[in-house]
Amino acid sequence: MAMKRNNRMGERQILSWRPSIPFITLIGLMAAVTACSEPVSPTNQETDSSPSAEPVFTTPTVELPLATGEPVLFGIKSCKVYKSAPSAGAPEAWTLLFEPAPYPLPQQCVRERLEFDGEYIQIEIGTQALGAGGCCTTYAAYRSRDGENWEIRPATSITEWQVLE
Repeated sequence: MAMKRNNRMGERQILSWRPSIPFITLIGLMAAVTACSEPVSPTNQETDSSPSAEPVFTTPTVELPLATGEPVLFGIKSCKVYKSAPSAGAPEAWTLLFEPAPYPLPQQCVRERLEFDGEYIQIEIGTQALGAGGCCTTYAAYRSRDGENWEIRPATSITEWQVLE
């Protein structure tokens, strides 16, 4: 902000700085391109909703032993939870099981937890709006004994598990 002396009236006027329209347009365009672009994967994977080869997970995979003796594998990549049940003679096929709820602004994955405690497979995912602090814009915790019937805690403030329908 600059002060300018008005010689006629002997008083000072405050001149405000106004950014130019092209500068504001450039900043807006950069934000839109950054928010709408997704990093390119070096592998040719199919879409998240269809079975695919094993993605590169951001957490170690966890095995849930079933009563039949066969294991079910779980993995998390960028707050998306995948499941793989080996079938006889076929390679593992990973399918999308859970993903964060939609949010109107760009967000990043800030919380991922995947573990088997001896009774339950437990999953926790949370995202944060870019530029925001804390956690979480979207959050959910899931648990299951068999990999088919799930319970959910939809918020960090909720301590009781609810049946996921």
